[in-house]
Amino acid sequence: MRIRRGTLATRGTLIAIGAVIAIAASAVTAVAVRAGAAGGAAATQSAVGAGSVAGPRDTVTVVGEGTQNATPDNAEISLGVSVTRGSSGDALNAANTEMTALIKAIKAQGVQDIDIQTTGISINQQTPQYSPVVYQAGNSVSVKIHHLANVGTVIAAAQHAVGNDIQLNGINLELSDNTTQLRGARQAAMAAAAARAKEWAGLAGRHLGKVLSVSEVVSNGATSSPCGGYGGCGGGGGAPVQAGQANVTVDVAVVYELTD
Repeated sequence: MRIRRGTLATRGTLIAIGAVIAIAASAVTAVAVRAGAAGGAAATQSAVGAGSVAGPRDTVTVVGEGTQNATPDNAEISLGVSVTRGSSGDALNAANTEMTALIKAIKAQGVQDIDIQTTGISINQQTPQYSPVVYQAGNSVSVKIHHLANVGTVIAAAQHAVGNDIQLNGINLELSDNTTQLRGARQAAMAAAAARAKEWAGLAGRHLGKVLSVSEVVSNGATSSPCGGYGGCGGGGGAPVQAGQANVTVDVAVVYELTD
C-alpha cells in the first residue's frame, strides 16, 4: 500500500507539471500567432523582442555649463562695532552709541538708508582667567555701495567714527545687472549640453533626437571676501579695492531623446 500511494503521488506531480508545460506552450503559440499575423516568421522575432523591452523611450541626460565674466560695479561690506565693558548694560549702551555714530558717518559719505541693513546684535559674557567677568556687545550692518571708488572712503569714515572698536567683516563685489551675462551663459550651457549629448549618442550607436526637458541652476559668482568671518578684519582706514572679475555661471541638465 505504501508503494501504491507513492506511485499515485508521483502521477499527480507529473500531471501538474504537464499542465504547466501545456499552459506555457499555449502562451508561446499565442504570441507566435499574433506576430505571424503582422508579417510571418521574421515579424515573429521582431514582435517578441519589442515586447521584452517595452518601457519609457530611450533618452540621454547631460549637464552643460556656461560662464560669462564681467567687472563688478557694486560692493556690499559688513561693518560693525564691538565693545567690552564691566556690565552688560554698559556694554550694550556703548555699542548702541558707537553704532549710531558709525551709521551717521557713512551716511555723510552718501550711503542711503535703503542700503543699510542691520545684520547682527549680540551681547556675551566673557570670563578671562584671573580677571573679573566682563561683557562684550556687538552690532553689525550690511552696507551696499554703488560705486567701487567709494568703498575706501566709507570704510575710513566708519573707522574714524568709532576708532579701535570698528569691525570690518568682509566685502562682496557684485554686478548691479547680470542680464547680458546670464543670457550668454545660458546659450553657452545649452551648446555644451548639445555637444556632450551628441557625443554620447554616437558612442551608443544612436542619433540625437529632440529635447524633452531642461532645468537650470544659476550662480552669480560674487568675488570672494578678503576678510574671514566675524572680526576677520578689524581697525584700519580706507582700503584699496580691486574689482577683478565676477562670473555668472549657468548649469543646465538637458534630457534628449535617442533615435535609431
